[in-house]
Amino acid sequence: MASGDPLLPVDGPRRSFLAGAGALLAAACLPAVGPASAAAGPRRWIDVHHHFAPPGYREFHSGLSNPDGTPAVVPPLNWDLARDLEDMDRAGTRTALLSMFVPPQLGTPDSRARLARSINEGAARLRADHPGRFGSLASLPLPDIDTSLAEIAYAADTLKAEGFAVYTNTGDRWLGDRLFDPVYEELDRRKAVVFVHPTTANCCHALMPQVPEPLVEYGTDTTRAIASLVFGGTTTRFPGIRFIFSHGGGTMPFLIERFLGNDHVEIVPGVRSGGQTGPWAAQPPPGGVLAHLRRMHYDTAQCANPVAMQALKTLVGVPQVLFGTDVYYRGSLETASALAGCKVFSARELEAVARGNALALWPALAAGA
Repeated sequence: MASGDPLLPVDGPRRSFLAGAGALLAAACLPAVGPASAAAGPRRWIDVHHHFAPPGYREFHSGLSNPDGTPAVVPPLNWDLARDLEDMDRAGTRTALLSMFVPPQLGTPDSRARLARSINEGAARLRADHPGRFGSLASLPLPDIDTSLAEIAYAADTLKAEGFAVYTNTGDRWLGDRLFDPVYEELDRRKAVVFVHPTTANCCHALMPQVPEPLVEYGTDTTRAIASLVFGGTTTRFPGIRFIFSHGGGTMPFLIERFLGNDHVEIVPGVRSGGQTGPWAAQPPPGGVLAHLRRMHYDTAQCANPVAMQALKTLVGVPQVLFGTDVYYRGSLETASALAGCKVFSARELEAVARGNALALWPALAAGA
């Protein structure tokens, strides 16, 4: 959702079509997530990937330019609270953890800090006004270290945010860069949950003008961020941070042999898999790559299909998979229906993905969910 990313909102005819298609799929595959039974259904999904339109977001972009001199473009802010709650109710979503992001290369450190504060206070107000329906993954104004540290303290101690939200990169630096170590030290001390959302890095804007950047770059940059954290040593130095990666971990599950490097492990019991060897192979971190990947969490946003879900389930296990929708770009009912109908998870596993795995990260949500 970086400035200029050509994502299409779910609105107008497209929203109506998707909602209708999702309802049909829910009714056919799993009546418990259909509109008629959503509010009272047993699932009560907890959505960890749920965007909103925060105060001051459009104003922040006004008059600014991207690093290449082109005007900054605000993603379409068509989010509507009443419509969102209605979609959540139809899907059986009890609680959504709100997130939005500070564009890392626009504005100044002061203006980015003000935007982060506005985003986080806006989410806190929604949580207070609608008890049990919303939580907050507080935005951090990276790459600004001091203001990010100040926002961690304010968001956690004053606003009581459930976690934090960052982009995969800040233009030319990915999350495993040692520049961010002071932020990770504080997050590790707090045993914080950190939600990671992709954005297009400086290297890769308009590489293929006929192909929208999110189509390839979002999954690819999520994988870059995971690799930078694991092979750069961040997950070794700061093991207390609980990372959540968007969109099923991007392309990482399909690149697992390259991630394994010199490791040879049983990803599937009884089947030994070897990594890519030779001078170009990545050096495994202490404990092995697989152990680090299986400590991380991954959401189902824009990947709730049998191909991606089967790969993710096989690689990291059901406890690491969290329900995520990508509202307002996709709908709650649409994603819940697709996930329930993909036939990858048993009924018990689906309950874990829907809410149980999230409650393991945030036990306090059980009171409102």
